[in-house]
Amino acid sequence: MKVQSETRVFIATVVGISFWGLSGTAAQALFQKFNFPVVGLLSLRLICSGAIILAALRPAKPLRSDLSKLIPIAVFGFLGSQFTYLAAIQNSNAATATLLQFLFLPIVASYEALTGAIRWSARWTLVIVLAIVGTLLLIGILGYGSIHLLITLPGLAFGLLAALSAAFYAIYSRPIVKTKGPWWLTTWGFLIAGAISLPFGALSLYGYAPPSNLAARLDILLLVLFVIVFGTIISYGSFLFGLQKLTATEVGVISSLEPITAAIAAYAFLGVILTNLQYLGGALILAAVVLIALGSRKKMLRS
Repeated sequence: MKVQSETRVFIATVVGISFWGLSGTAAQALFQKFNFPVVGLLSLRLICSGAIILAALRPAKPLRSDLSKLIPIAVFGFLGSQFTYLAAIQNSNAATATLLQFLFLPIVASYEALTGAIRWSARWTLVIVLAIVGTLLLIGILGYGSIHLLITLPGLAFGLLAALSAAFYAIYSRPIVKTKGPWWLTTWGFLIAGAISLPFGALSLYGYAPPSNLAARLDILLLVLFVIVFGTIISYGSFLFGLQKLTATEVGVISSLEPITAAIAAYAFLGVILTNLQYLGGALILAAVVLIALGSRKKMLRS
Protein backbone atom coordinates (compact mmCIF):
# COMPACT_ATOMS: atom_id res chain seq x y z
CA MET A 1 0.00 0.00 0.00
CA LYS A 2 2.84 2.38 0.82
CA VAL A 3 4.46 1.76 -2.58
CA GLN A 4 1.12 2.39 -4.31
CA SER A 5 0.71 5.64 -2.36
CA GLU A 6 4.21 6.78 -3.31
CA THR A 7 3.55 5.86 -6.94
CA ARG A 8 0.40 7.98 -6.96
CA VAL A 9 2.40 10.90 -5.56
CA PHE A 10 4.99 10.47 -8.32
CA ILE A 11 2.36 10.29 -11.10
CA ALA A 12 0.43 13.28 -9.72
CA THR A 13 3.66 15.29 -9.58
CA VAL A 14 4.49 14.39 -13.19
CA VAL A 15 1.04 15.37 -14.45
CA GLY A 16 0.90 18.64 -12.52
CA ILE A 17 4.39 19.80 -13.42
CA SER A 18 3.73 19.09 -17.10
CA PHE A 19 1.23 21.95 -17.10
CA TRP A 20 4.02 24.44 -16.30
CA GLY A 21 5.33 24.26 -19.86
CA LEU A 22 1.86 24.85 -21.30
CA SER A 23 1.36 27.72 -18.87
CA GLY A 24 4.59 29.39 -20.04
CA THR A 25 3.38 29.27 -23.64
CA ALA A 26 0.01 30.74 -22.60
CA ALA A 27 1.76 33.55 -20.71
CA GLN A 28 3.98 34.30 -23.71
CA ALA A 29 0.87 34.63 -25.88
CA LEU A 30 -0.68 37.03 -23.36
CA PHE A 31 2.43 39.23 -23.22
CA GLN A 32 3.51 39.25 -26.83
CA LYS A 33 0.20 38.95 -28.68
CA PHE A 34 -2.09 40.93 -26.36
CA ASN A 35 0.46 43.07 -24.46
CA PHE A 36 -1.04 41.90 -21.16
CA PRO A 37 0.78 43.37 -18.12
CA VAL A 38 3.14 41.00 -16.28
CA VAL A 39 2.39 42.26 -12.78
CA GLY A 40 -1.34 42.21 -13.52
CA LEU A 41 -1.21 38.54 -14.50
CA LEU A 42 0.96 37.79 -11.48
CA SER A 43 -1.54 39.35 -9.06
CA LEU A 44 -4.50 37.68 -10.74
CA ARG A 45 -2.96 34.20 -10.66
CA LEU A 46 -1.87 34.49 -7.02
CA ILE A 47 -5.06 35.99 -5.56
CA CYS A 48 -7.50 33.96 -7.67
CA SER A 49 -5.61 30.71 -7.10
CA GLY A 50 -5.44 31.26 -3.34
CA ALA A 51 -9.11 32.22 -3.17
CA ILE A 52 -10.23 29.19 -5.20
CA ILE A 53 -8.26 26.74 -3.04
CA LEU A 54 -9.47 28.45 0.14
CA ALA A 55 -13.10 28.19 -0.95
CA ALA A 56 -12.74 24.57 -2.09
CA LEU A 57 -10.59 23.06 0.68
CA ARG A 58 -10.82 25.52 3.60
CA PRO A 59 -7.40 24.78 5.10
CA ALA A 60 -6.74 25.79 8.72
CA LYS A 61 -5.94 29.44 9.32
CA PRO A 62 -2.26 30.15 9.94
CA LEU A 63 -1.23 30.94 13.48
CA ARG A 64 0.84 33.99 14.31
CA SER A 65 3.84 31.71 14.76
CA ASP A 66 3.34 30.42 11.21
CA LEU A 67 3.93 33.84 9.66
CA SER A 68 7.69 33.61 10.09
CA LYS A 69 7.58 30.62 7.74
CA LEU A 70 4.86 31.86 5.40
CA ILE A 71 6.16 35.35 4.64
CA PRO A 72 9.59 34.29 3.30
CA ILE A 73 8.11 31.59 1.06
CA ALA A 74 5.34 33.96 -0.10
CA VAL A 75 7.74 36.82 -0.93
CA PHE A 76 10.86 35.05 -2.17
CA GLY A 77 9.24 31.78 -3.28
CA PHE A 78 5.78 32.24 -4.77
CA LEU A 79 5.96 35.94 -5.62
CA GLY A 80 9.67 35.99 -6.45
CA SER A 81 9.73 32.90 -8.65
CA GLN A 82 6.58 33.80 -10.58
CA PHE A 83 7.45 37.46 -11.12
CA THR A 84 11.00 36.75 -12.29
CA TYR A 85 9.84 33.89 -14.56
CA LEU A 86 7.06 35.95 -16.16
CA ALA A 87 9.39 38.95 -16.51
CA ALA A 88 11.95 36.68 -18.20
CA ILE A 89 9.27 35.57 -20.67
CA GLN A 90 8.24 39.15 -21.35
CA ASN A 91 11.85 40.26 -21.94
CA SER A 92 12.82 37.18 -23.96
CA ASN A 93 10.52 34.22 -24.68
CA ALA A 94 9.11 31.13 -22.97
CA ALA A 95 11.96 28.88 -24.17
CA THR A 96 14.66 31.17 -22.78
CA ALA A 97 12.86 31.67 -19.48
CA THR A 98 12.29 27.93 -19.08
CA LEU A 99 15.94 27.13 -19.74
CA LEU A 100 17.28 29.74 -17.32
CA GLN A 101 14.83 28.82 -14.58
CA PHE A 102 15.84 25.17 -14.99
CA LEU A 103 19.26 26.07 -13.59
CA PHE A 104 17.61 25.68 -10.21
CA LEU A 105 18.09 21.90 -10.54
CA PRO A 106 21.89 21.82 -10.14
CA ILE A 107 21.56 24.40 -7.33
CA VAL A 108 19.08 22.22 -5.43
CA ALA A 109 21.02 19.01 -6.13
CA SER A 110 24.26 20.56 -4.87
CA TYR A 111 22.56 21.83 -1.70
CA GLU A 112 20.92 18.49 -0.90
CA ALA A 113 24.13 16.60 -1.60
CA LEU A 114 26.10 18.89 0.74
CA THR A 115 23.49 18.70 3.49
CA GLY A 116 23.07 14.93 3.20
CA ALA A 117 19.44 14.98 2.01
CA ILE A 118 20.57 12.79 -0.90
CA ARG A 119 23.56 10.46 -1.08
CA TRP A 120 25.42 11.36 -4.26
CA SER A 121 26.21 8.47 -6.57
CA ALA A 122 26.94 7.64 -10.20
CA ARG A 123 23.19 7.27 -10.70
CA TRP A 124 22.57 10.83 -9.54
CA THR A 125 25.30 12.11 -11.84
CA LEU A 126 23.67 10.30 -14.76
CA VAL A 127 20.22 11.64 -13.88
CA ILE A 128 21.38 15.26 -13.68
CA VAL A 129 23.44 15.01 -16.89
CA LEU A 130 20.53 13.43 -18.78
CA ALA A 131 18.12 16.12 -17.56
CA ILE A 132 20.45 19.02 -18.38
CA VAL A 133 21.64 17.75 -21.77
CA GLY A 134 18.08 16.79 -22.69
CA THR A 135 16.85 20.27 -21.85
CA LEU A 136 19.65 21.91 -23.85
CA LEU A 137 18.82 19.74 -26.86
CA LEU A 138 15.09 20.29 -26.59
CA ILE A 139 15.32 24.05 -26.20
CA GLY A 140 17.72 24.23 -29.14
CA ILE A 141 20.99 25.25 -27.43
CA LEU A 142 22.74 22.12 -28.73
CA GLY A 143 22.14 21.58 -32.42
CA TYR A 144 20.00 23.75 -34.64
CA GLY A 145 16.45 23.47 -33.41
CA SER A 146 13.54 25.54 -34.61
CA ILE A 147 12.80 26.72 -31.06
CA HIS A 148 15.19 29.65 -30.71
CA LEU A 149 16.44 31.41 -27.62
CA LEU A 150 16.11 35.16 -27.34
CA ILE A 151 18.84 36.46 -25.03
CA THR A 152 18.45 39.99 -23.71
CA LEU A 153 20.15 41.48 -20.66
CA PRO A 154 16.87 41.94 -18.71
CA GLY A 155 15.69 38.50 -19.80
CA LEU A 156 18.96 36.91 -18.65
CA ALA A 157 18.87 38.72 -15.30
CA PHE A 158 15.26 37.80 -14.58
CA GLY A 159 15.86 34.21 -15.73
CA LEU A 160 18.79 33.75 -13.34
CA LEU A 161 16.78 35.29 -10.50
CA ALA A 162 13.97 32.88 -11.37
CA ALA A 163 16.39 29.96 -10.94
CA LEU A 164 17.51 31.22 -7.52
CA SER A 165 13.90 31.85 -6.43
CA ALA A 166 12.82 28.38 -7.60
CA ALA A 167 15.72 26.78 -5.73
CA PHE A 168 14.77 28.63 -2.53
CA TYR A 169 11.12 27.70 -3.03
CA ALA A 170 11.91 23.98 -3.52
CA ILE A 171 14.29 23.73 -0.55
CA TYR A 172 12.44 25.96 1.92
CA SER A 173 8.99 24.51 1.17
CA ARG A 174 9.79 20.88 1.93
CA PRO A 175 9.77 20.95 5.77
CA ILE A 176 6.64 23.14 5.78
CA VAL A 177 4.81 20.78 3.43
CA LYS A 178 5.71 17.80 5.60
CA THR A 179 4.13 19.37 8.68
CA LYS A 180 1.31 21.53 7.26
CA GLY A 181 0.49 19.88 3.93
CA PRO A 182 0.80 21.19 0.35
CA TRP A 183 -2.57 22.89 0.06
CA TRP A 184 -2.17 24.77 3.34
CA LEU A 185 1.09 26.26 2.10
CA THR A 186 -0.26 26.90 -1.39
CA THR A 187 -3.39 28.65 -0.15
CA TRP A 188 -1.87 31.01 2.40
CA GLY A 189 1.35 31.50 0.49
CA PHE A 190 -0.58 32.57 -2.61
CA LEU A 191 -2.90 34.87 -0.67
CA ILE A 192 -0.07 36.62 1.17
CA ALA A 193 1.97 36.99 -2.03
CA GLY A 194 -1.14 38.17 -3.89
CA ALA A 195 -1.90 40.78 -1.24
CA ILE A 196 1.64 42.15 -1.52
CA SER A 197 1.45 42.37 -5.30
CA LEU A 198 -2.17 43.65 -5.42
CA PRO A 199 -1.48 47.43 -5.49
CA PHE A 200 1.02 47.06 -8.32
CA GLY A 201 -1.16 44.56 -10.17
CA ALA A 202 -4.25 46.72 -9.90
CA LEU A 203 -2.31 49.73 -11.19
CA SER A 204 -0.99 47.82 -14.20
CA LEU A 205 -4.43 46.39 -15.01
CA TYR A 206 -6.03 49.83 -14.66
CA GLY A 207 -3.72 51.18 -17.34
CA TYR A 208 -4.19 48.18 -19.65
CA ALA A 209 -6.20 48.76 -22.81
CA PRO A 210 -7.63 45.40 -23.97
CA PRO A 211 -8.38 44.86 -27.66
CA SER A 212 -11.82 45.96 -28.81
CA ASN A 213 -12.37 42.69 -30.67
CA LEU A 214 -14.69 40.39 -28.68
CA ALA A 215 -12.93 37.22 -29.87
CA ALA A 216 -9.56 38.61 -28.73
CA ARG A 217 -10.99 39.45 -25.30
CA LEU A 218 -12.33 35.91 -25.02
CA ASP A 219 -8.88 34.57 -25.91
CA ILE A 220 -7.34 36.69 -23.14
CA LEU A 221 -9.89 35.43 -20.62
CA LEU A 222 -9.29 31.78 -21.55
CA LEU A 223 -5.50 32.18 -21.43
CA VAL A 224 -5.66 33.87 -18.01
CA LEU A 225 -7.96 31.14 -16.68
CA PHE A 226 -5.59 28.46 -18.01
CA VAL A 227 -2.63 30.10 -16.26
CA ILE A 228 -4.60 30.33 -12.99
CA VAL A 229 -6.09 26.83 -12.92
CA PHE A 230 -3.51 24.65 -14.67
CA GLY A 231 -0.35 26.75 -14.51
CA THR A 232 -0.76 27.79 -10.86
CA ILE A 233 -3.19 25.74 -8.77
CA ILE A 234 -2.50 22.32 -10.28
CA SER A 235 1.19 22.86 -11.08
CA TYR A 236 2.28 24.41 -7.79
CA GLY A 237 0.01 22.14 -5.78
CA SER A 238 1.48 19.08 -7.49
CA PHE A 239 5.03 20.31 -6.96
CA LEU A 240 4.43 20.74 -3.24
CA PHE A 241 2.48 17.47 -3.11
CA GLY A 242 5.55 15.72 -4.47
CA LEU A 243 7.77 17.26 -1.79
CA GLN A 244 5.85 15.31 0.86
CA LYS A 245 7.42 12.04 -0.31
CA LEU A 246 10.27 12.98 -2.67
CA THR A 247 13.41 15.07 -2.22
CA ALA A 248 13.59 18.53 -3.78
CA THR A 249 16.15 17.17 -6.27
CA GLU A 250 13.83 14.34 -7.35
CA VAL A 251 10.94 16.76 -7.85
CA GLY A 252 13.36 19.09 -9.66
CA VAL A 253 14.26 16.35 -12.15
CA ILE A 254 10.58 15.68 -12.73
CA SER A 255 10.26 19.43 -13.42
CA SER A 256 12.49 18.91 -16.45
CA LEU A 257 9.35 17.60 -18.15
CA GLU A 258 8.28 21.25 -18.41
CA PRO A 259 10.26 21.97 -21.62
CA ILE A 260 8.71 18.88 -23.22
CA THR A 261 5.19 20.21 -22.72
CA ALA A 262 6.38 23.66 -23.84
CA ALA A 263 7.74 22.11 -27.04
CA ILE A 264 4.49 20.18 -27.59
CA ALA A 265 2.52 23.41 -27.13
CA ALA A 266 4.83 25.23 -29.58
CA TYR A 267 4.23 22.46 -32.11
CA ALA A 268 0.45 22.32 -31.59
CA PHE A 269 -0.33 26.03 -31.39
CA LEU A 270 2.57 27.79 -33.10
CA GLY A 271 3.37 25.27 -35.83
CA VAL A 272 6.97 24.81 -34.64
CA ILE A 273 8.50 21.63 -36.08
CA LEU A 274 10.92 19.74 -33.85
CA THR A 275 14.22 18.38 -35.15
CA ASN A 276 15.63 14.91 -34.49
CA LEU A 277 17.99 16.38 -31.90
CA GLN A 278 15.06 17.91 -30.05
CA TYR A 279 13.27 14.58 -30.02
CA LEU A 280 16.47 13.08 -28.61
CA GLY A 281 16.48 15.76 -25.91
CA GLY A 282 12.94 14.84 -24.92
CA ALA A 283 13.92 11.16 -24.76
CA LEU A 284 16.88 11.97 -22.48
CA ILE A 285 14.63 13.94 -20.13
CA LEU A 286 12.16 11.06 -20.00
CA ALA A 287 15.04 8.68 -19.26
CA ALA A 288 16.11 10.88 -16.32
CA VAL A 289 12.55 10.88 -14.93
CA VAL A 290 12.33 7.09 -15.32
CA LEU A 291 15.60 6.69 -13.38
CA ILE A 292 14.15 8.85 -10.60
CA ALA A 293 11.01 6.70 -10.56
CA LEU A 294 13.00 3.46 -10.38
CA GLY A 295 15.27 4.83 -7.66
CA SER A 296 12.31 6.05 -5.61
CA ARG A 297 10.59 2.68 -5.93
CA LYS A 298 13.68 0.82 -4.72
CA LYS A 299 13.95 3.23 -1.78
CA MET A 300 10.29 2.61 -0.89
CA LEU A 301 10.66 -1.17 -1.08
CA ARG A 302 13.65 -1.05 1.28
CA SER A 303 11.87 1.15 3.85
